[in-house]
Parts: sequence; structure tokens; C-alpha cells
Amino acid sequence: IRNKVKTFFQYISLSSLNVVVATLICFVAFYKLPNNQPFNDFLSFAQLGLTCWAIYILDRLQDNISSPGIITERHKFHFEHQFILQILLISSVVITAIMALFQPFILSIYGIILLVVVVFYVYFITPKYPFLKELIMPLIYSAAVVGVPFVLNSSISFSAWILALMFFGVVIQNTFSFSYFESEEDQETENICKKIGQKNTRRTINYLTSLNIFLAIFFFGNQFHYPNLLAFILVTISISTSLVVANAYRFRVSYRWIIDSLLFLPLIVF
Repeated sequence: IRNKVKTFFQYISLSSLNVVVATLICFVAFYKLPNNQPFNDFLSFAQLGLTCWAIYILDRLQDNISSPGIITERHKFHFEHQFILQILLISSVVITAIMALFQPFILSIYGIILLVVVVFYVYFITPKYPFLKELIMPLIYSAAVVGVPFVLNSSISFSAWILALMFFGVVIQNTFSFSYFESEEDQETENICKKIGQKNTRRTINYLTSLNIFLAIFFFGNQFHYPNLLAFILVTISISTSLVVANAYRFRVSYRWIIDSLLFLPLIVF
């Protein structure tokens, strides 16, 4: 039974479903701003989850085509199961398109803009400049997680923008840390860490942690309302990511599970 459970969670991780769940948790966390308001937009919830998964599947499949030398476990998984994943990809896109018919017009326009950016990223940026993935993917990811609640909101507070900036920093740390560990696993991998070096990658992660600590203390350090609690959770994620990278030799096997799991922490404030 233990081996079956382990295999199940491996499939969840390799198919990026754990990232999809973490994405939805962060989405709800921002949707509930500014006063921990009740969440009831399950249509956007489902649409974001399917879209996120479709993008991850498409990204890995495209990597296997444009850069067949990539040998990470996730890319192997997507290569071995590409037929069923392609069916799931098409199904997700079709269901998402149908859902879009029932969304507000402004959100549909926003979705189309993001779709154009994703297509440009997957088919033009990734094949020619793979090292830019760790910079552009956080933009797309943050725009989806934070942008949807912002578009639906009639007014956006300054504190919400600061939290969005902090979240963007957390996502960059996430991608840079993966780049750091993957460069140690495979010296042939072309990513941002190979481009700027391990030392500068660690510095960037630590600088972003320092920035998030400053923002949390300066803007959210005097109260314990919902935005303040969310800010300190984002700081916790930043600090934890820095510590994992600083102790890379301890986490070479489990780093992906740990770093991805950090995005589940906003559950604390629900």
C-alpha cells in the first residue's frame, strides 16, 4: 500500500496536478481580498485550474519537441504519456472555451490577451530563448492568479497591489530555485541559472526574500487583518525558499516537493 501511495503522489507531481491545486489555493487567497470575503466564483476556479494544467502540459510537450535533450523526470513522464496528455490538453482547452461563454465580457477579453501571450511564449520564446522561461512564466502565472480577481473587482486597494508584487517575487523565486537545482542535476540544461551562474541565481532569490520582508514589515507590520496575514505567509514562503536553496545539498532529492508545497501555505488564512 505504501508503494502505491508513493506512486500515486509521484504521478500527481509529474503531471503538475499539485501545482494546479497550489495555483487554485493562491487564486482563492487573492480573491478573498481585502476582508476575507466568501468565495463563490467556482466557474473561474474551474476555468483557471484547467487552463493552468493545459499550459503546463503544453509547455512540457513543446519542450520535448524543441529541446529533446531535456531529461528531467517531468519531461520523461510527458514523453512516455504524450498521447493521453494530448487528449487531456485538448479536452481542457475545449471545456475552458465553453466556460468562457458564461464569463463576464471583460474577463473574456483578459483571458484572450493571456492566451496570446501564452502562445507567443510557448512557440516563439521557449524554442529560441529557453533561459527566459524563468522570467516570463512567473509573469503569466501571476497574471492568471492575481489578474482574474483584480479584473473582477470593482476597486483594487494599494495593499492588494503590494501583495501582488510580493506574490510575483515568490513565483520568480520558485522558478529560479528549480533552475538552480536542475542545473546541478544536468549540466546540459539551458536555463536562467546556466545563463547568470549559480551565485547570481542564489543572490536573486535572497534579494527577493529581502524585498518581501521589507514590504511586509513596512506595509503590513502594524495590524492583523487578512491582507497582513497573507503578506506574512508570502514572506514565509520567500524565506523558506531561500533556506532550501542555501542548503541545496540537503534537498537535492526532495526540493521539488518542498518548494511546490510552500504554495499551499495560503490555506492557513482561509
